[in-house]
Amino acid sequence: MKNRLTIILSGLLLCGCSHKQASSTGPAIDVVQAGTDTTWRGGYTLHVTKRDGSSLEGVTLTAQLPTGQTRTISADTATLSPVPNATDDSWVMLTLHKAKAEGGTLGEYPISLHK
Repeated sequence: MKNRLTIILSGLLLCGCSHKQASSTGPAIDVVQAGTDTTWRGGYTLHVTKRDGSSLEGVTLTAQLPTGQTRTISADTATLSPVPNATDDSWVMLTLHKAKAEGGTLGEYPISLHK
């Protein structure tokens, strides 16, 4: 009986100390890949031509507005970073440099995206 109790307690201890498996999708910052469209909550789609670490080139962000219209913002370069004070890693901060939209130039355009 004492041996069974020791084995059961050891098993519970090992299960309690095991590391949580990472999510299959991983952090949001890692899902942004060159040459692919990445969809985000809120109706956003991000397309990147080239990625080197946190630096992006050829960036197009498309937003599907509640009215059914589509708004497109583009930039030659952008950067990715974690969202400050985010509760988890499903958020990413996208900062478009010298961003342009149909209405003209927006300049620096930071936007947080949620996967």
